[in-house]
Amino acid sequence: GGLVGRSNTLTIMIQSFASMGITTVMWWLCGYSLCFSGGHDGVFGNFHYAFLNHVGVNAIFEPGKGGAHIPLSVFIVYQMMFAIITPALITGAFTNRVTFKAYLIFLVVWQLFVYYPFVHMLWGHGLLEVWGARDFAGGIVVHASAGFAALASVIYLGKRRFVDQPHNIPFIALGTGLLWFGWYGFNAGSELKVDHITALAFLNTDIAASFAAVTWLFVEWWFAKKPHFVGLLTGAVAGLATITP
Repeated sequence: GGLVGRSNTLTIMIQSFASMGITTVMWWLCGYSLCFSGGHDGVFGNFHYAFLNHVGVNAIFEPGKGGAHIPLSVFIVYQMMFAIITPALITGAFTNRVTFKAYLIFLVVWQLFVYYPFVHMLWGHGLLEVWGARDFAGGIVVHASAGFAALASVIYLGKRRFVDQPHNIPFIALGTGLLWFGWYGFNAGSELKVDHITALAFLNTDIAASFAAVTWLFVEWWFAKKPHFVGLLTGAVAGLATITP
């Protein structure tokens, strides 16, 4: 909200909250099932878990040999967080380009035909995972898919009607702080248990964000002749996204 003009702040916010509500409903309806049911080598799952059928109170998620045995409901909610945040990553490209109605249509269609297949192919024992592709915490499933969706949107929709300037840098700082802290759960939590890999992912996440923030700060300082807080914050988020795979 801080990165756009004042008139677009609420638009950005409602898009994020709409993603929370609509994505949660879709996840219950068919999203989790299409992502994490069905056999190997597929692009889509099936409807075995639609409406969260067959998910009992005592159901246990068993990821395979050596994996953690956690309540299935915990895994469902954890994966729902990824599904909620991924469409929200694209909204910056929509500012001054699309209506809220168009965004809602995109939110539903893109998840059904892009996000769910990618999750199944990489995290649900689907086609790409069988081929040998690996994505520890969403570098492909979340960030690459959202990035290419934003790029495709920009190419298709063309230039913005008018260009906003960041209007509230403290908002940007608060958002970055929430992201930086939340990313520890995003990355380290993807191990689904607490062990040496969890600790390593936690450490790598913080180091990557810190190096990227400092690098961006000093490179921009060199070229612009003064430090910029927004540059430091942007660098931190870039580092977080880059280390995620």
